[in-house]
Amino acid sequence: MNALHTVKDFLNIVQTKIGLVFAIFVPLLFTIVWMTGYNGATERISQLKVGIVNEDGTNGATIASGMTSQLPYQSELYTSLEQAQQQMDNGELTMVIEIPAGFSEQGSSKQQTQLSYYVNQANSDIAKSIVESSAPSISAAIGKEAFGDMQEQVVTTNVVKTHDIRNFAVSMLPMILGFVTYIGVMTMNIQLNLASMMLKRTRSKWEIFWGRQLLLLGVAVVGSLIVTSVALLFADTAASFWQMWGFHILVYAASIGVTQMAFALFGNAAPLFNVALIPLQLMTAGNIIPSAMLTPFYRYIGSFLPAPNAIQGYLRLIYNGAPIGSFVAHLLLIALITWGITVLSTALVKPAISPLTQPAGNHE
Repeated sequence: MNALHTVKDFLNIVQTKIGLVFAIFVPLLFTIVWMTGYNGATERISQLKVGIVNEDGTNGATIASGMTSQLPYQSELYTSLEQAQQQMDNGELTMVIEIPAGFSEQGSSKQQTQLSYYVNQANSDIAKSIVESSAPSISAAIGKEAFGDMQEQVVTTNVVKTHDIRNFAVSMLPMILGFVTYIGVMTMNIQLNLASMMLKRTRSKWEIFWGRQLLLLGVAVVGSLIVTSVALLFADTAASFWQMWGFHILVYAASIGVTQMAFALFGNAAPLFNVALIPLQLMTAGNIIPSAMLTPFYRYIGSFLPAPNAIQGYLRLIYNGAPIGSFVAHLLLIALITWGITVLSTALVKPAISPLTQPAGNHE
C-alpha cells in the first residue's frame, strides 16, 4: 500500500505529469505524422522528375519525345549533359537519361547500343532505388519502341552513379550535422530555461535575456567550430572547411531561434512543441524519401524548419558542392523571425513581483 501512496505523491509533482505526457505524446505524434505523411508515397513516383539529353540528332529527338510520354516520371528535355547534371546536382532532377550519338544507327543495324542513366548519390535513398531499378525496363521499352522486336537485347543499360561516396559514415554526416544539432540545441534550451527561472530572483528579465543571447551566440560559433572540425577529420567533402563551418553556424542559429521561441511563447509546455517538430523535420528532410512523394499537406513544411534545410544544404556541400543559397536564405529567415518573436514576447511579459521586493505590510 505504501507503493500506492508513493504513486499519488509522484502524480502530485508537475515533472511526473510532464514525463507521462511525453511517454504517450511522442510515439503518438510520430505515428500520426509519419503514417499520414508517408501514406501512399510509393504510389506517387510520378512526382519524381528526370532529365533527357539527346545527342543523336533528329532520330534521337523522336525517341526522346516518345520517352516523355512513356516514362512513369515527369520529364524534361535538355540540350547538354552538363546542363542536365547541374540541375540534378541542384536537386531539381532525380535522374538524367542520355541518348548517345549514333544510338539510332547502331540499333537499326542490330548492333548493340546503350542508354546511360546518371543518378546523383546525394538524392534520397528511396528515389535512387526507384529510378535505378526502373532503368533496365526503360531500356527494353525504348528498344522495342524504336527498333521493334529483336531476337537479342539491342539496347543495354549503363547506370552511372555520380558523386558516389562509399564510406557509409560520411553518408550519415548530413543527418548528424543537420538534425542532431537541433536535438542538442533543444536539450540545451530546456536547461537554460530552468537556469533562467532561477536567475529571476536576482536579475531583471532583460539582463537574463541578453546574457542568454550572448551565451547562445558563443555556442553557435564555438560549438559549430568544434563539431565541424571533428567531422572533417573523418570526411573528405566537396565544400571547404570555411563553407562547412559557416553553414553550421546558421544551422545552430536557426535551431536556437526555433527552440528558444517555443519557451518564450509556451513556457513550460515548450518541450512538447519542440519535440513535435522532430517527426516533421525527419519526414520532410528529403534524405529518406523526396518531399515530392509525400502527401500534399506535408510537401512544403520542411522549408520553414531548420533540419530539412540543413540536411539538404549538407547533401550538396558534402557530395558535389552545388549552390546552397536558398537553404542559407531559409535558415537566416528562420533565425531572424523566431528571434524577433522571442524579443517581442519577452517585451510583452510582465515580470512577477518577488515576495522579497513587495512592500511590507503596515503593522500597528
